[in-house]
Amino acid sequence: MRRRLTTLMCADLVGYSALMGEDEALAVASVQELRKKHLEPVAKDHGGEVLKRMGDGWILAFPSVEEALDCAEEVQSSLAEHEVIKLRIGCHIGEIVEDEADFYGNGVNIAQRIETEAPPGGAMFSEDLFQALSAERQEELKDVGVFNLKNIAKPIRLYQWRPANLTTAPDKGALPSVGFEQFVAAPETPDNAAIADDLHDGLVQLSLKRTGVTTVDTESLEATPPDFLIRGRLRVAGTRARFTMSLILREEMQTLWTGTYEGDPSDPFAFVDELMPRLEGDVRLQTIQRDGDRLAHLSLNQLSVSELRARAASMFFKQTIPSWEDGLAALDRAVLLSPGDGMSLAMRAQSRLNLSAVKFSQLEPEVLTQMGKDLDVAVAECPTSDFVFWARGAYRLKVLGDLQGAASDIARSREINPNFIGIVDLIAQKAFLAGDYEGALDALSAYEEMGSEDPFRINRLCFNARVLLGAGQAEAAHVAALEAADVSPMDRGIQLLKALACQKAGDTVGLKAARAAAADLPKAPSVAINRLALPDDLAWLNDALHPEAEPV
Repeated sequence: MRRRLTTLMCADLVGYSALMGEDEALAVASVQELRKKHLEPVAKDHGGEVLKRMGDGWILAFPSVEEALDCAEEVQSSLAEHEVIKLRIGCHIGEIVEDEADFYGNGVNIAQRIETEAPPGGAMFSEDLFQALSAERQEELKDVGVFNLKNIAKPIRLYQWRPANLTTAPDKGALPSVGFEQFVAAPETPDNAAIADDLHDGLVQLSLKRTGVTTVDTESLEATPPDFLIRGRLRVAGTRARFTMSLILREEMQTLWTGTYEGDPSDPFAFVDELMPRLEGDVRLQTIQRDGDRLAHLSLNQLSVSELRARAASMFFKQTIPSWEDGLAALDRAVLLSPGDGMSLAMRAQSRLNLSAVKFSQLEPEVLTQMGKDLDVAVAECPTSDFVFWARGAYRLKVLGDLQGAASDIARSREINPNFIGIVDLIAQKAFLAGDYEGALDALSAYEEMGSEDPFRINRLCFNARVLLGAGQAEAAHVAALEAADVSPMDRGIQLLKALACQKAGDTVGLKAARAAAADLPKAPSVAINRLALPDDLAWLNDALHPEAEPV
């Protein structure tokens, strides 16, 4: 057995299996073209050797990190405009063990996992390789954050490269990076400074648990400039405290959003505990919502798996059916690139459920069965993700009607992150399905303090109105439905809800107005009105709000 430390490169032809199904001759010709022209000859020119060929994939070794980087850049630049061949490349420094038959080593496993995170047409490099490069060559790579790679014990920071001729727009990282400056306090007393530090440290710790973002703390901001900055300022006067938090686009130092939170600092622990869920929820919502333009210059075919997930998340916040469909297409692409990626599977399942619910359509039984399997894979692959357990809980509740299973997933999601605001919807829907109307309304009260900063406020109002209608509280439902219709008067689904609430509350004037408004609007799904999992005695709520229904 011979051991050696080498620079490993893994490369594979993107979409090879699909291409084989569509045009076998073209797929074979593409592999041959890589062997004879684009990959193997270029690798040889840079001192590389082919360790293994695997149909549409290669494992190569290079004598130095600089040679591996040169090879990756040359190969991908030559293929940037190729109509068929799109290659993914991942590189890592690792020890391999060889005998007469094969070679082995954890470094090979890591390089293969890194390659699955690379964007089509680009390359991804491990931090070990990055640190071995000269400062000048390091400037060519973009820090894209820390990744939890499948079957690799420790998270690894990765660095990305794309050829300049792939796109005329500036290259961005695969993951949005969020930097937390030190929060300030006024007056600057030790007690006030301690509260500000607790808020800062709590938010950083919660952000570190998130997948899909890179978190940069105070001491690392200069060395790792993030895409977004979070600034916080605490002012205290007696028993009143006001904390102001801002999201800033760092490169342009443009303030994108500011939130204000108030409370009583007399008990600092209670004050921090009260604010933390709202702060964490707002940071999560605002960064996802405002990250959509970062990679807008790239097509789906040019995005990596993590970038595709970011694209899909930003599409969800646009709150239109076409944007949701675009998001689902991005997730389909992510699963195609990495079939076992748990987060992509969970996001795709949730996206499909959302679209079928607002369209009041039924997914095919085999699709629903596969969705359940995908979510189980996601839970196994992402056991520390609050979102993944939330997504499986939603499936169990809405598709299976499994209250116990949903309760288990809710508990696990809250155990991972007690401040995950998204779980509130699932708790409310579970209570509604169980006939616990008071519990459903109580759960949704968590959103009341979010006010206009809640991007899903219309959705909450519409859900509230339906819970109140189910509970027989017609007057309160009437208030919620009217508010929703005032904000979105051109949404036919909301006008159907307004008509229903007006009828139950005896508001003949409002009922007439809602009927007239609905008659003037096209019959189409509304993102604010979805098909709910309901007990049989409340099926009329779904019937009255179907996109094809006429006003009551």
